[in-house]
Amino acid sequence: MSGSFAGKTAIVGIGATEFSKNSGRSTLRLAVECSDEAICDAGLYPGQVDGMVLYTTEDNHEIDVARSLGIKELTHFSRVHHSGGAACATVALAAMAVNSGAANYVLCYRAFNERSETRFGAGVQGRAPAPTPM
Repeated sequence: MSGSFAGKTAIVGIGATEFSKNSGRSTLRLAVECSDEAICDAGLYPGQVDGMVLYTTEDNHEIDVARSLGIKELTHFSRVHHSGGAACATVALAAMAVNSGAANYVLCYRAFNERSETRFGAGVQGRAPAPTPM
């Protein structure tokens, strides 16, 4: 396939926190913990990360996670609409950023305390649909 980045990019590290009903930690702390674990698993240090791709539903902004990890400069950051169903698009955007030269190492993360903080999707049932910009 012309223009394909298959075989030119790779997922080289993963990280996760434990699954629990009450983590006792903020979502920022969870984002930093799993991101640090992924960076270490990849054999990198935070200063090498120069890109981030997140979901639009992520509450932890790139700058807060970058600052907490010690990431100095981002050359690429983007967000994909929605959440769990958009995992493939998140990884694809990260791969495209690397393949295009926009970034060398891209971090993707999602952090939430669904049971002990805001329940994902709660409170939207009674809301009127809002127009989405094209």
